[in-house]
Amino acid sequence: MKKIVAFVGSARKRYTYDATRQFLANLVKLGEYETEVVMLGDQKVGTCRGCKVCFERGEEFCPMKDDRDLLIGKMMAADAVVFATPNYSFQVSGIMKVFLDRLGFSKEWGRFKIS
Repeated sequence: MKKIVAFVGSARKRYTYDATRQFLANLVKLGEYETEVVMLGDQKVGTCRGCKVCFERGEEFCPMKDDRDLLIGKMMAADAVVFATPNYSFQVSGIMKVFLDRLGFSKEWGRFKIS
């Protein structure tokens, strides 16, 4: 069974959440998939401070103690990852941008095929 985790960058469980759930439900109909939806608004994800410790010593030395490592663990345990966000001012939502910024220096990104 393949595992798919979806990260939703919306503060509310409305349109983007509903579209993500429908997308995952359609995938489940096509095959044997296990799905999980992670609401980023329910997670503790802090804003990068720009200290560059991740550059100098490695991401495991990041001084921020939040849910980033838990969320990366969910990504690494998955066969596929979905990022879903509302469109705010022709951009991703703030919480999605913060999350993506926190992943910017992750050594694990090379494992995923972006499509």
